[in-house]
Amino acid sequence: MQPRYSIASIALHWTMAAAIGAAWLLGQLMEDVARGPDRIAATGTHALVGIAVLALVLPRLLARLLGGAPPAEEGWQGRAARAGHLLLYALMAAVPLAGLAIAMSGRAPFPVLGLFEVPPLLAPLGLRKLLEGVHEVLANVLLGTIILHVVATLWHAVIRRDDIAARMLPWLSRRSPAGAPR
Repeated sequence: MQPRYSIASIALHWTMAAAIGAAWLLGQLMEDVARGPDRIAATGTHALVGIAVLALVLPRLLARLLGGAPPAEEGWQGRAARAGHLLLYALMAAVPLAGLAIAMSGRAPFPVLGLFEVPPLLAPLGLRKLLEGVHEVLANVLLGTIILHVVATLWHAVIRRDDIAARMLPWLSRRSPAGAPR
């Protein structure tokens, strides 16, 4: 039986998944909102959720490093899993940082739901359109990487029927080695 991730790692994983999903959904929805107070609220909410994703990266990384991660598979699958996780962590930081750079590149301070404003420190550089493109590309790469992550998890759970997926999905039953009591 494979060891599981720590409770902290599992909780942070699913909290991060929900926050990324919410940020992506808000990003899609806010494009259809007309300029005005509703769009400002949608954009501010998207930014706040993005900041939450960024704030969760360090605790998630620390939980993984300090709480340990179960040993990875050997061979190409283990290397692919490690590379995929490294890419996920990098993108979980890069996407919100690119979003923050967009907020800093506007002509005026960027209001975040009346809680605070992001100053337009990057406005003089004229990079807003470039930063918006970078943010969108990074978000799409993150989405694609998450899809591959989910497909790999389903492959382990449904096709291989091993304990790899059960390490992060506490509701999956775990298999015992042949002949060992559960």
